[in-house]
Amino acid sequence: MLTLKGTLLNLFMSSSYTKEDGTVIPPKTKLQLLTKTTLKNGGTKNQLIDLSIPPEKVHKYKGKENSQIEVEVALIGKCTFYGV
Repeated sequence: MLTLKGTLLNLFMSSSYTKEDGTVIPPKTKLQLLTKTTLKNGGTKNQLIDLSIPPEKVHKYKGKENSQIEVEVALIGKCTFYGV
């Protein structure tokens, strides 16, 4: 399990959508996080991340906008790791 840390900017519901085969995908609750990464040259890189969360975890983040939070995340798809 990995932990993603950042400032919670927003908590929102995505729109539902219909696949080509007619299957309707329901909306998901998402967190919008601002993360900061320190670069080797001393600079800072900001990154905005939209992260889906399960409905049973929404209560953990409601009302915490503009606060630093930690979210346990799992990887979906291909990822490349680099040791720091």
